[in-house]
Amino acid sequence: MTTERAQELQSAITKEALALMVIHGDYVCTATETDDIHVSHFEKVVKLVGEVWGLSEKVTTANLTMLDQERDVVRKLSAGEDVEHIMPENELPMNATGMETLDNIWGLFETAVAVDDQEQRTALLNLAQELAECQNLLDWIEKSPAEKELPEIAVS
Repeated sequence: MTTERAQELQSAITKEALALMVIHGDYVCTATETDDIHVSHFEKVVKLVGEVWGLSEKVTTANLTMLDQERDVVRKLSAGEDVEHIMPENELPMNATGMETLDNIWGLFETAVAVDDQEQRTALLNLAQELAECQNLLDWIEKSPAEKELPEIAVS
């Protein structure tokens, strides 16, 4: 993966986390980390992408700082304060396209292949699965005529 693509992936994962906080509020910051959706999963991956692809600490820190700033915003909002999110919703992947989601998932897979640590690889692959679910990836996939004839399969 090129440095430019790694920076794009890191930025995209950061924006996905920001969108998650805008949509779900403080819950995704305060829930236990074992819950399906938690901002810490995104933070861990932002760090991993930076480490694996040799991105500068400055770039990674800037992304993590944005997450910290939005975390403060959602806490204030849940406390009843009137504050603005750090980024307008129209700049966030509130409903990413299938191609945007696939690009992010593919980048996470590519990163997972580049790490030897099973815990790190699992974190990357789990986030890929979370993105596919959160962004309704299957809704973007058009079935062929033959596939439309097959019975529906439950996805877990």
